[in-house]
Amino acid sequence: MPLHFAAEPKNGSSLVQKGLDKLSTRTSALSGRAVDFAALQLSPPHAVYDLRADAVAGGGGLETATATGFRYIIQGGGANIAAAEVQTDATGAASLLANINYGPYVEATAQALTQVAKLASVSAGSFEARLLRFSAIALLALWLKSDSGGADIVYPLPPAPAPLQAEQPYSAGDFIKAILPLAQKRAEKKGPSVP
Repeated sequence: MPLHFAAEPKNGSSLVQKGLDKLSTRTSALSGRAVDFAALQLSPPHAVYDLRADAVAGGGGLETATATGFRYIIQGGGANIAAAEVQTDATGAASLLANINYGPYVEATAQALTQVAKLASVSAGSFEARLLRFSAIALLALWLKSDSGGADIVYPLPPAPAPLQAEQPYSAGDFIKAILPLAQKRAEKKGPSVP
């Protein structure tokens, strides 16, 4: 299988479902769209990794990204309508529903997963699909982690900060080279604790 996801955390789906059940009882972006909460479905989750500006500015690459949770795409009425992120505890069980979001990255993620599955390099290999978040420069990307130790692929989601091109595959090295000036600038402004 060329593209796959990390194993779902224990309690992940049920934690998201409980959050959706609570959301169904109050006014929200979903209830405003007349969503049928009973018919919502969750995609298999993808692991979420966060990059820090100080780590990249200091010469680090993708290996410095920290696993911070799992993200589910929520589908309803034939559309991708939200994403829910859970965090895990030391045992790997989902312990916190961190957020449910309705922004542009929801559909961008779903479309990107379809697009990257068609790349020749992905078809010829085996990759774990991850979400790479670099909050310091307002960037989300798919990180296709090679299972064989081969070349990873980074696929920025729109909108991506310049000089990156959204929906274009980058090697890990080219991606880090492109974001390094942005990370350096951000790290200089905030000091060593910038996320």
